[in-house]
Amino acid sequence: MKSRNKHFKIPANEKFVSFALVLLLLSGLVTGQDQDSTQTLFKSSVKVSELWTPEVKINSIQGDVGTLIGFYGGAVINRTFLIGIAGGANLSHPSVNYGYFGGIGQYIYKPASLWHFSAQLLLAYGSAKDYEDPKSGLLDNFMNVSGAGFFLLEPGINLELNLSKKLTLVGGISYRFVMGMDENSENLSITHVTNEDMSGVNFNIGLKFAKEKKPKK
Repeated sequence: MKSRNKHFKIPANEKFVSFALVLLLLSGLVTGQDQDSTQTLFKSSVKVSELWTPEVKINSIQGDVGTLIGFYGGAVINRTFLIGIAGGANLSHPSVNYGYFGGIGQYIYKPASLWHFSAQLLLAYGSAKDYEDPKSGLLDNFMNVSGAGFFLLEPGINLELNLSKKLTLVGGISYRFVMGMDENSENLSITHVTNEDMSGVNFNIGLKFAKEKKPKK
């Protein structure tokens, strides 16, 4: 007597359904394992917040004192390390119009203390341009800085005062190194400003606005 098993066949569509179910089960198991064993660069205890700082810088170019209005901000890790962007443009210098945009890194020492310090490094690309006509108002030719390009390296140190948990007053000093500017550019034909003229000490004051990211429920 012949066994009926030799003639038993599983339909193709049932094979496909069975195979799909097996794949779904396996993917569910793998996903469950990944949730428990995912490796990350930072520990789950690391807190990331957001910080933005409008600031005013005072400096001297070719013997004339001027102010620059700028900003910096980005992501803050454990209220200690800031990684972000920065930018600024001349506001009141009477003859040289300039601005920059780049990246910034900052280390904040003991941010929970009422008074504390921070140190930073700014790396940026900038541009300088003479005024075609004498500056007649504070906002005259503001942001009209497209001219001779340069690179900027600016380390600095700050003293900070916590006004509240989300607001900090910051004042500091930095030194701006400018390099790579074409001193013979037509955009500088009036002032003939040089890399050395643009380099120098900056005094800054600003307000840090912090924003903590709410944890996902």
